[in-house]
Amino acid sequence: MKVLTYLINLDGSDKRLERSTEQLQQQNWDFERISAYDGRGKSLSEFVDYDDEQTRSNLGRSLLNSEIGCYLSHYQCAQKFLETDADMLIVLEDDMKMSSAFAPVVKEAVSYLYAHPELDWYLVNIAAKKKKLAKDITTINEHTLWHAYYFPIRGLGLIWSRKGAEEFIKHGKPITMPVDIFFQRWLSQNGKGLGVWPAVISPMGIDSDILGTQSSQNIQRKDKEGRDGSYNLKKQKRMLQDKAAAVKHLYLNK
Repeated sequence: MKVLTYLINLDGSDKRLERSTEQLQQQNWDFERISAYDGRGKSLSEFVDYDDEQTRSNLGRSLLNSEIGCYLSHYQCAQKFLETDADMLIVLEDDMKMSSAFAPVVKEAVSYLYAHPELDWYLVNIAAKKKKLAKDITTINEHTLWHAYYFPIRGLGLIWSRKGAEEFIKHGKPITMPVDIFFQRWLSQNGKGLGVWPAVISPMGIDSDILGTQSSQNIQRKDKEGRDGSYNLKKQKRMLQDKAAAVKHLYLNK
């Protein structure tokens, strides 16, 4: 079994890289830095894989440059992974905080997944904020590996199967929503998402290199997104649809 780890880091974000590297080294975890796609300063029309009309139809707003850059960074990781002979890929974002359980839990989880191909999974969320509409698979060092039928929204830490990465490459473009929302929608609909609980990755809680300080981010987001009056309604509709799909998968897999 061969497992790779990619750390997404924006060029120039040296402090984030330093913090992430220190955490990974403390757990004797090898990784490769992946240069994040930098969308700053670009107009939305410059992103050839982005469909703003469909995005506004889906979300009631446009995406931020940083959201498109994040999406393309994850897409790039999946592409690079498929060019290797590795069996699985761990993707980490550089604003993550690792728990002391990361190395032992992830090592045992990937070993279990490799030994149980019948699980037929695409993506594991190891940074879940909540555990909802789930079915436990096995216990690992007081953590649980579970079917995440309502896939968690947070994308700080993920584990890809080769099949999952292949399907992401097939169905992940054009870009019409943030990557974490795409993962939640896609995997809630197909039932091929897994999770680890409690999470072994959490947010560092540092300011965004794209938007600036935490206090100004929400104001800047609303202004730049250009939300229309349907934003909240579309959000609620999307969440209800995803939860309905998750309930269906949970019922069928009792």
